[in-house]
Amino acid sequence: MNKPFHQGILIIERLEENGHEAYFVGGSVRDTLMNRVIGDIDIATSATPEEIQALFPKTIDVGAEHGTIIVVTSDQESYEVTTFRTDGTYTDNRHPDNVTFVKSLEEDLKRRDFTMNAIAMTKNGKILDPFHGESDIKRRVIRTVGKATERFKEDALRMLRAVRFSSQLSFSVEADTFLGIQKDRALLEMVSVERKTMEMEKLLKGQGVKNALELLVTTGLYAFLPHFGEKGNRLRDLAKLPVYELKSRSALWTLLVIVLEMDDAKGFLNSWKLPKKVSKSVQENLNVINQYKEKGWAKEIIYRSGLEQSLEAHQVMRVLGWDKLGSSIQIQKIYNSLPIHSLKDIVIDGHDLIKIAGEKRGKWIAMLYQDLEMALVHEELQNERAALKEWVCNWLQKYDQNY
Repeated sequence: MNKPFHQGILIIERLEENGHEAYFVGGSVRDTLMNRVIGDIDIATSATPEEIQALFPKTIDVGAEHGTIIVVTSDQESYEVTTFRTDGTYTDNRHPDNVTFVKSLEEDLKRRDFTMNAIAMTKNGKILDPFHGESDIKRRVIRTVGKATERFKEDALRMLRAVRFSSQLSFSVEADTFLGIQKDRALLEMVSVERKTMEMEKLLKGQGVKNALELLVTTGLYAFLPHFGEKGNRLRDLAKLPVYELKSRSALWTLLVIVLEMDDAKGFLNSWKLPKKVSKSVQENLNVINQYKEKGWAKEIIYRSGLEQSLEAHQVMRVLGWDKLGSSIQIQKIYNSLPIHSLKDIVIDGHDLIKIAGEKRGKWIAMLYQDLEMALVHEELQNERAALKEWVCNWLQKYDQNY
């Protein structure tokens, strides 16, 4: 049993000591069978939420009405413990209208999305697999538990999850599941953008992203994602690129804006409801890339954008084949050689400038700083008080003559 399960075993033992069944379920079991890194560990039990809360000193109610309680162990590890349940109807194609707590593990597993996620494991490592998920893992296929259309009508996001899993695991989608996605793809419109965004980003980071993007197109699912309609051929172009090399969210979305040829980048990013910080970084990446096309890796580009942004823009261009691998070293060298890295590094400040100018204020200060920065960046001037003062006086004389 892998080390991440050790604290979970103590939870299961506590539940069993009090007459309840309890098992590891879901992704952690799947990843154990695949020898992948274990993420969150979930436990399913016959105990009710109230019984779970009564047995453990520290719990967090994150959805008792749906059977889910977080148990916090003595070493502050958190485990999601959920009561065996069956789901009622899904009138919104997202959440069950009601749930019924049951005492059968198989009934609980039956409501899950894919067979590979409907496997349970005892505290001793014994596998309980009523829907043949382990066999599907060995065959490297994604197959729904029961009829695909029933699973997708319960939660339409499962269709996009199938494509995302195909990218992460490099699995194919089983024929009936594929046909179910084609049949019910329009239901994806009812899913919140935030949930789609999360799945799309995971999809783009997977090693199997090439086949996953092709799957997105061939199922027609792409047409129900923000601004992806009419972009099937561009998505196929994206599939030819090593997208998984990009690790940051802003780099991924920069690549999407470029490859999908989005004229209104801001509108596109807003439609996916990305955080403002991510959207801003994408806009900055696009700005760096446009400047690079005109001037190459010039000092002023790297100074104004900063090292991190310059390297991220370079990474996007590397994936596109627009920049060479060695440019990252060049960017680092140029950045390290800059006399200043921001206005804060200049040895005179705004108060000094106003004194030199005779207490005169105005828009000239911003203009002067812009010229002063570039003079320093291009090493036309030393960052030393006397030299700066002389340069400022000369600049002010020219400014007075022109304005």
